[in-house]
Amino acid sequence: MNRRKFIQIAAVSVGGTMLPLRSFYAENDIPKEMLKPASMITPNGEFYVLQIGEVPVLKAEHWPLAIRGLVERPIVLNYKDITGMESVTTMRTLKCIGDPIGAEQMSNAMWTGVPLRNILDKTGIKAEAKVVVFNCADGYHTAVPIDRALREEVLLVYKMNGEPLPREHGFPVRLLNPGHYGTKNPKWIVKITLAESHEGYWEKEGWDPVARVKLAAVIGTPSNDETIQAGATYTISGAAFDSGNHEGIARVEVSIDDGITTSVDDVNTWEATEIWGSDSPLAWYLWKYRWQVPDNPGEVEISARAIANDGLMQKETGFDADPAGAIGYHFVRAEIVKG
Repeated sequence: MNRRKFIQIAAVSVGGTMLPLRSFYAENDIPKEMLKPASMITPNGEFYVLQIGEVPVLKAEHWPLAIRGLVERPIVLNYKDITGMESVTTMRTLKCIGDPIGAEQMSNAMWTGVPLRNILDKTGIKAEAKVVVFNCADGYHTAVPIDRALREEVLLVYKMNGEPLPREHGFPVRLLNPGHYGTKNPKWIVKITLAESHEGYWEKEGWDPVARVKLAAVIGTPSNDETIQAGATYTISGAAFDSGNHEGIARVEVSIDDGITTSVDDVNTWEATEIWGSDSPLAWYLWKYRWQVPDNPGEVEISARAIANDGLMQKETGFDADPAGAIGYHFVRAEIVKG
């Protein structure tokens, strides 16, 4: 029996630095509709949504953002104040910390907003301030260490894919805090407080207070239990992401036989894929692999793994989700059938 038969994992489906390192798309003989994801950008209506309660209804004209706590000059800003500041537009991917390996809650968009540090600089941060606390209209709250919050790539955003931030994605403003799962990218922000310490909403429930994104590759096609025509040429595809924690993705590899080396010549069974879409380490990398399907029918197990630019290779096994984000290879089982 295949050693992975003992591991139970959920079925599959997936869902910048200020200047992009590279951005390209495959325009060749593979229709994009055969790939999953099929585009670098996730449409707003398809972007994953998660919150602790009902989606708040906030009106821009009645929304104040108070910045208080361990600052010399507390301030209150309105929507026009923030949208009138010098802005940045950048591509970023968000991923949920609670997803099992290969699950759907990862999406990518173009965002427009203001570097958070440009706003905090107006307040005169006191030396004893250690964290920036975000309180949200739905009751959610979390904190980011001040050294992380003051990075230039941390943004308060108010547009998503060129449109005003949709209600379900945090209107009027949300935080983009690269390197961290969605728990550290709060929505519907109504108050920012500089403090010495803070225990966030999910931390009180036992989740990781750092929430650093783990290196991972996910398979979009085939789906689990899909049937594939024997002898055909099939495109395996998916996404990989590390949120810049390991300098981005160097390559993605797939195995059609569980990554087991042969006993005869010890040859590695992993095959390199093609990265067909990328922007920066802060956005996902899209990959594909042209597979010549064997003529013999039967079950096949397809695995994927990512290797980062700093040399880190994704771990084969590990916990499935909580408390700090899933690790381990994603794999799917498909069935080769005769026509």
